[in-house]
Amino acid sequence: MGVKIFDGTLDDLSGGVMKENTDQEQALEDAVALKKEEEKHLEQNHGMRVALRPIKALNIMRVEVPDEIIDELNTHIDTDIIPANKSYASGLVGQMKNDEKSAQLEFPMDDEVGSTLKTILDQVGTTYLRSAYQRDAKAEVYNCWTNHAYAGDYNPFHDHGVKTMAGLSGFLWLKVPECIKKLDGENPNINNASGAVDGFTHLIWGTNTRKDLLQLKPQTEDYIKPEEGVMLIFPNWLKHQVLPFFGEGERRSMAFNWNVNDSEREMKKYMSDNEKEKYEQRKKDSVQV
Repeated sequence: MGVKIFDGTLDDLSGGVMKENTDQEQALEDAVALKKEEEKHLEQNHGMRVALRPIKALNIMRVEVPDEIIDELNTHIDTDIIPANKSYASGLVGQMKNDEKSAQLEFPMDDEVGSTLKTILDQVGTTYLRSAYQRDAKAEVYNCWTNHAYAGDYNPFHDHGVKTMAGLSGFLWLKVPECIKKLDGENPNINNASGAVDGFTHLIWGTNTRKDLLQLKPQTEDYIKPEEGVMLIFPNWLKHQVLPFFGEGERRSMAFNWNVNDSEREMKKYMSDNEKEKYEQRKKDSVQV
């Protein structure tokens, strides 16, 4: 389009330095392109206006954690978590058992490293709620553990529980073996016993078949290649599993669950008038007591 937009003050107009605003330039170009596209659609559809309404199934947030934080976490796990050897496996479904170092270990959040991590996770979880669902709520991590998987270990199909009506779950990959790193994460072909998704995390939010996709039904599963320093956050009801891998090295991750504490304003969105009256009365009674 050729239009350039600059930011600055009135003083900058007479010899000062104006900074080009490429974001606004792009936004203007996009608006013009959209207008042309709308005019084209009107012509092709005999003047009838057409709009698409995409219906989403869920949101998954990807967070890239700086290397220095990953290094600090791995050092803390090596020097404190593993030597403490506090197993967290009794309430988990993970089949971490094929190596003497296979384990699922408690990661306390009341020491210096844990409390710092909790602050970060609470903020990230709250950001997810507000960005993905416009939810006026705060996310609070209430448990955390580490997964130490070796050749043959796996985590079967499952979801996570929380203490509130809504909740979040997530994991952060800390170490990935070379036998997984070398796999193609973009277009894995699992035919012919290729092992193309060994060690991948499998996310499932429906039961569609391949035929369903041809019939324009949406994708309801995905294989995610683990990457060191990447965190995924999602609603706690999302089913997932971790497939076994076969090679040297440790596949290390951390898993978390967040409670979702809704604000009073958010809770009232889902209340009937009668429920709101009872809620307000309970508040008055509690103050009087």
